[in-house]
Amino acid sequence: MRRWKQLDRATRSRIELGAVVSLLPLSAAIAAIAAAPAALDLDSVQSQPIVEVIEAPRLEARLAAVEQREAFIREASVQRGEPFSALLARLGIDDEAATAFMRADRAAQPLVRIAPGRFVQASIDADGRLNWLRAYGDESSEPVTNVLAVIRDDDAPEGFRVTESEISLERRVELRSGEIQTSLFAAADTAEIPDSVAQQVVDALENEIDFHRSLQRGDTFRVIYEALYVGGEYMRPGRLLAVEFVSGGRHAEAYWFDDGTRYGGFYALSGQSMKGAFLRSPMEYTRMSSGFSANRTHPLFGYDTAHRGIDYPAPTGTKVRTIADGVITFAGWQSGYGNVVEVRHDARYSTLYAHLRKFGAGMAKGARVSQGDVIGFVGMTGWATGPHLHFEVKVAGRQVNPLRVQFPSAEPLAEHQREALVSAAEPLREQLALLERVRVASYAH
Repeated sequence: MRRWKQLDRATRSRIELGAVVSLLPLSAAIAAIAAAPAALDLDSVQSQPIVEVIEAPRLEARLAAVEQREAFIREASVQRGEPFSALLARLGIDDEAATAFMRADRAAQPLVRIAPGRFVQASIDADGRLNWLRAYGDESSEPVTNVLAVIRDDDAPEGFRVTESEISLERRVELRSGEIQTSLFAAADTAEIPDSVAQQVVDALENEIDFHRSLQRGDTFRVIYEALYVGGEYMRPGRLLAVEFVSGGRHAEAYWFDDGTRYGGFYALSGQSMKGAFLRSPMEYTRMSSGFSANRTHPLFGYDTAHRGIDYPAPTGTKVRTIADGVITFAGWQSGYGNVVEVRHDARYSTLYAHLRKFGAGMAKGARVSQGDVIGFVGMTGWATGPHLHFEVKVAGRQVNPLRVQFPSAEPLAEHQREALVSAAEPLREQLALLERVRVASYAH
């Protein structure tokens, strides 16, 4: 009964109608029996409804079919330094039997030690029970890629089986547009844009747009990305090819370009890399963190933290990353700041990360770190009333507003590469313009 109430009204109506139609022959037979003379051989009549009753359980069969469709497909790219348990949590998997199997089964071990950047998909039910988990080869292996899968199989000795195969991928181009109402990921859901594509939008534009603090209701974006198909059926999203974002009246755009590196990169039409020498934010913008609030007045002492740094409220344990390459000059406890890591990036710039719950692996004075390395985890050590990261930027030893500081830019493309970028981007620009006209027309209608 609980499953029946969870169905939407349209589905219930279709099931009820089907059940009524399927029972009409049975009703007719019963009416015929009631009208029959007493001398009628009832055995021959009663045998007829049995044939019809075989189809009468259509209602339960349809309920089972609907329940079978109540599977959720979750997807993610493996992050650097991410434990296997954290990956399963991001995928929404809450299945002790499946987790134990993957940790114990030799054929499934590559999943437990999966490399950063690999794309994974999982099918789960509403309770987090795993139906299947797939890990795909990296981008460089296309158009043929390896797929390692763990599949629930009640006939298998351990309840699961592992398969490995090679599949040929067909690339298609998808165009989507969205409008911010609450957060980027909510808008992406409404526009049917996969999470991994939304994350690539952040990766491409995070030095142009502060996704934690600057997004406003009514901001718009348009994306072009690859969708990968197998045998004509959708398999998974691929690479973001182009994005335009309008936030607070400010326009930003980026185009993927094969710059000769393994994965390519995102560039402005000027040839400037969108990934600067410094990241704008010390925390990744994810579905979990997309509700960050604006900087605030210190709750204990009343001063405005934007003058010395900014606060990023976030759940305890959220990863904190260094915004640029550098050397750790301090990792330890400071009064008020609690657990602190300070990084010197060059002769002028340094950054500080405070109130950490704990430090990342190997974080100690003198250790070298690379941009994006996890240096700690959000906590509330020191003078803090709730879990958050206090982040500071220093220029020549003086604290400056992290939201206004002008970081040095990365090296632009060489002239011949810039010409190739503009040529490759031209058809994408035309498609984005067409997508904008379609969006405007739909709003006008």
